[in-house]
Amino acid sequence: MINFNLLPHRERLRMMQRDEFNKSIVLAMILAGVTAFAIYGSLNASLEAQRQNKETLEKEIKHFEAQIVEIKDLEKQISMLLARQKAVEDIQSDRNSPVRLLSEVAKNTPQGVVLTKLGQKDQEVTIEGIAKSNESLSEFLDNLGQTDSWFSKPELQVSSAETVTTPSKAQLSAYKFIIKVMFLRSQESVAPMGAASAPSPAASAAPKA
Repeated sequence: MINFNLLPHRERLRMMQRDEFNKSIVLAMILAGVTAFAIYGSLNASLEAQRQNKETLEKEIKHFEAQIVEIKDLEKQISMLLARQKAVEDIQSDRNSPVRLLSEVAKNTPQGVVLTKLGQKDQEVTIEGIAKSNESLSEFLDNLGQTDSWFSKPELQVSSAETVTTPSKAQLSAYKFIIKVMFLRSQESVAPMGAASAPSPAASAAPKA
């Protein structure tokens, strides 16, 4: 009977299998390292691109902030120039204001109305006088409230029945009144409701007890 010793062959087979396994592990580690390096490189490149984008955005933001500051300075200068222009226009307008005020009051005063006092504070004008009738007073208020007038928002403050003695010693019934009205620096169209803001002359001019 012939006997075969298989131990050396089995040992060699195990060694070959172990070598193949070790090679597989080494190859897997190499592949893992290459993959990790590639991923790291990709992430690093992405981070660098984001960093550059951030720096670019920061530069653009600073540029726009500088432009905003310049625009605000220009707006401030424009506002100052407009304010100066308006001040000059107001001064030029106010030079002729007293003459124009007297002229406009005289033009809008109807027959049957006599003015006794005229005062002005800034743009507010106080007119005191005597009206022959309630209709004359109503006409005066209507004239002051016209849209093409230099006056705006006439308001009847006081209206009371008075007995007036004429130069011929005659006794007449009249209405003593006080009106406040705004005098415009420039003739501008005002809403018709400006005159409507005044109390109804028929009601307001009723004699007080």
